[in-house]
Amino acid sequence: MQKRWLLLSPLMILSACSQTSQYPIFTPQKPEIVFSDWYLRGVFNWWEAQPRYQLTASAKGWYVDVELIADQQPYDFKFSNATWTTEQTCGSSYKGYAVAVNEEVILTCGEYAENLQFTPGKTGTYRFAVEGQRSSGIALTVSKLP
Repeated sequence: MQKRWLLLSPLMILSACSQTSQYPIFTPQKPEIVFSDWYLRGVFNWWEAQPRYQLTASAKGWYVDVELIADQQPYDFKFSNATWTTEQTCGSSYKGYAVAVNEEVILTCGEYAENLQFTPGKTGTYRFAVEGQRSSGIALTVSKLP
């Protein structure tokens, strides 16, 4: 009888360890981005939230048009609201990610959002357009306007 008990004891302990909790684990949801409060902020506007860099709604998403000079130097930038709220700030998953014209980039939002870089090939007006949601991914596309 003692041998059976010695054999059952470790099995009971192991089965108790494998039980899952009946209480759900709470993981807070991050707030969705409020695009109407967003500004394109970068070296071209001294990182300030200026009205002409605030995003405008379109049928497909949100955008802002910016005149840039092609001097072979990259422009660092991010998106954020007027107060740099951490959860409303989006950029790259690593510092200095180079954005190419007409190439979709998925943004990283929150405390780990790093600067993106864009180097225009020609002087002109460029559209910075975003669409999507934080939960499914926010996509950025930079295109040159005619």
